[in-house]
Amino acid sequence: MKYFEKRSSRIAAAISSVVAAVGMVTTLTCVSATIAHCAEEVNLAPPGLLEAVGSDLTAANAYKKSPPWKIGFSLPGTSNTWLVQMTEEARLEAGVHPEIGEFLVTNSNYSAQKQVADIEDLLTKNVDAIILSPVSPPAVTPVIEKAAERGIPVIVFIGRADTDKYAVQLRGGGEPFGKFGGDFLVKQLKGRGVIWMFRGVPGIPEETDRYNGAMSALKGTDIKIGVEVWGEWNYAKSKQICENLALSGKPVDGIWFSGAEMTRACIDVFRDLKKPFVPMTGESNNGFLRAWKENGIQAIASVWPPAFGPAAVRTAVALLQGRQLHRNYFSAPAPITSATFDQWFQPDVGDAFWLGSTLPDEKLKEMFPRAK
Repeated sequence: MKYFEKRSSRIAAAISSVVAAVGMVTTLTCVSATIAHCAEEVNLAPPGLLEAVGSDLTAANAYKKSPPWKIGFSLPGTSNTWLVQMTEEARLEAGVHPEIGEFLVTNSNYSAQKQVADIEDLLTKNVDAIILSPVSPPAVTPVIEKAAERGIPVIVFIGRADTDKYAVQLRGGGEPFGKFGGDFLVKQLKGRGVIWMFRGVPGIPEETDRYNGAMSALKGTDIKIGVEVWGEWNYAKSKQICENLALSGKPVDGIWFSGAEMTRACIDVFRDLKKPFVPMTGESNNGFLRAWKENGIQAIASVWPPAFGPAAVRTAVALLQGRQLHRNYFSAPAPITSATFDQWFQPDVGDAFWLGSTLPDEKLKEMFPRAK
């Protein structure tokens, strides 16, 4: 049984409360009688975290290959605990499929040039499938197309592709993520005031999408952006930036964040300086939820599930088994609010844990023990 099938009943109940999904997400039924083969039902993620979109399907048996398989997994970077957890969940998922002989993980350190070189190297190693989270969609287009020419399926996840030569794309809802936070601040500030904006890593497509989503929420309001900084989804860097801003006396009525590590940093700064808390946006990180509760701040948390990693592995497995899938999936779960907080927060689990996970309780507590 795969890890996600034994996951926490608390998280499953929380997800069920915010989506109208029943059971694990599966591919959709045929929408036209002209489609020769319906996409098979394939369990990719817990309910509500990933939904099939559109009617475009992979061809039946297009990538079928006898095991053992060699699968490449190309990361944009590992600069935060979300990426670390997501990658570990992907490794664990690969480990429960005996058909996977090798699972090769590369880290581009947010360099598009290095990522292209990494993928070229994976191709020379004759991988059977490539799982790719692009640093720069245009930069990886040639290697995606080269893999497609060789009949190697490329699964693009988290980010997006600038070519249609991928096999399957698992898109993250960056714009909804950002808009949830922007809408929250508009409501909290009654449409007027000054906010700070903490952005992620420059140039990463999902970061840009999150920012664009926030800006769409602010459009037409009297909310002004007093400061816009790059915290790079990093706690230490964001803490220093936030401390400098707080000590500068720059006005702030609310803060929008592109990621929860940056939110936790600012919460710690405001608490340590005894500065009154303002409404802040966050993300589905257990440490952020704990800080939210302990400090009594007004907040919201967009959900960015580490379940993306294992879902991408399951996608590769299904394709190599010859199964037919939808080509496009999308993730935009409803955010965590004060009304749903208790259904998500895990008080007995450590702060580094990210919700929307596939880990069963026993593995979760082993990997993320609560500090005494």
